[in-house]
Amino acid sequence: MHVRTRRMKKALCFSCLHRENRPELGLSDQLVYCRKKEMVVRPKMECALYSKATARAVQELNRALYGVMEEAEE
Repeated sequence: MHVRTRRMKKALCFSCLHRENRPELGLSDQLVYCRKKEMVVRPKMECALYSKATARAVQELNRALYGVMEEAEE
């Protein structure tokens, strides 16, 4: 049985910009897909590739991946 205390850190992967969160991957809560490593990994407490997924960082990543959509003219 695992007991969490205040001193225990949460795994970085769950707040990382490079975490792929697609239900069609069918991953359990114990595994995540890392875009940067291009592989399925167990959530880590330390990672050299970690980048916090702030709203701005996610928006910039989406722009880089999908481009900028022009607004429809009426």
